[in-house]
Amino acid sequence: MANATYANTIGATELVATWTDPDFDPALSAFYYGRVIEIPTPRWTAYDAKHFEAEAPEGTQMITTERAYTSPIWYKPGA
Repeated sequence: MANATYANTIGATELVATWTDPDFDPALSAFYYGRVIEIPTPRWTAYDAKHFEAEAPEGTQMITTERAYTSPIWYKPGA
């Protein structure tokens, strides 16, 4: 984190997937959503420490992992 940089060397380069609910029952209501977790990247504290050539206090979080969720997809029988 000293240079506040990262390399995208893990995970998929794009989000492409197909999923089928093995327990799906068309008689029951359900909802689904997608969730992704981004690769760990420098947090703003790491960028500030690099920019101001300062050492962050011990215990300062220097890495963050962002998360994203899709809008829910609702299934209602007979709709």
